[in-house]
Amino acid sequence: MSDDETGIYITLEELVKFRYFAKGFSFLPSQPVHSILSGRQASKMRGRGMDFAEMKQFVQGDDTRNIDWKATRRTGKTYIRVFDEERDRRVWILISQRNSMFFGTKERMKSVAAAHLMALASYRVLDSGDRVGAIVYNDTDMKFFKAQRSKQGLMQIFEELVTQNRALDKTQNRDNNAQLNNALKHINAVAKHDDLILIIGDGRGADEESVKHVTSLNIHNDVIFAFIYDPMEEALPSGASLFLSDGEKAIDVDNNDSKFQKRFADILTQRKEKLQNLSRKQAIAVLNISTAKPVLDQVMEQLGHALSAKRRR
Repeated sequence: MSDDETGIYITLEELVKFRYFAKGFSFLPSQPVHSILSGRQASKMRGRGMDFAEMKQFVQGDDTRNIDWKATRRTGKTYIRVFDEERDRRVWILISQRNSMFFGTKERMKSVAAAHLMALASYRVLDSGDRVGAIVYNDTDMKFFKAQRSKQGLMQIFEELVTQNRALDKTQNRDNNAQLNNALKHINAVAKHDDLILIIGDGRGADEESVKHVTSLNIHNDVIFAFIYDPMEEALPSGASLFLSDGEKAIDVDNNDSKFQKRFADILTQRKEKLQNLSRKQAIAVLNISTAKPVLDQVMEQLGHALSAKRRR
């Protein structure tokens, strides 16, 4: 990637480098007190453990700690409880590369920040021994990848992510808000029980149908929303006049107009409020990721972990 493309587009090599930094944070409920995941009383996350499989009669060599004393007293024979190791967790990552994500005024585009977060999350999942699956979507395409515990499977996801990211261009003006719900509907059909769903995007297209899908997912699974935003979406830069364009049409606006400034700021505020309301009602955690700071720093900060100077980038 050339220097003038850094922060605008991603490469496969760039995503792979995040395997060295995907440490020191976790999506599980055992979190430091300042983590956004701490104190989630409604959380169903329980980590990997042991599931009861069957009862069998004790034979020499069995672990005496697993003796079921009630069954032993009742039958007069020594019985033990047999356990199977709980299955690995499936983690589904839904990531938007829609045209609305091709925006950034600071260090990187929203689409790039989203990709960085996905790379961090994916490697953390694999390092934990769990499986990662994904839906990568833009305004016209949606690609599904089944959950696997393999780096080869992860590379296939990354390759599709790079393909969709490199297809983003300021001259594109397609806008399909239904894609978020299409992705949620698809993952609703494959998520079973105790899965983790990480939704990465800027909230564009979220509506009442989205709430229904997320609510359904959150009954037997855990949902985390990573809200990607740019500082300019919160407040316009100072200046008497702004020239705005979508690549085809352009307008010149008076930035001193207080009504215009308020309407502009309200757009992001409304999207944030929707997520916050959903978070409070459904015990869904929300990660706020800005394009102005390294994604790793923000993940560490919001998950309650200190980041050493050596690992900052």
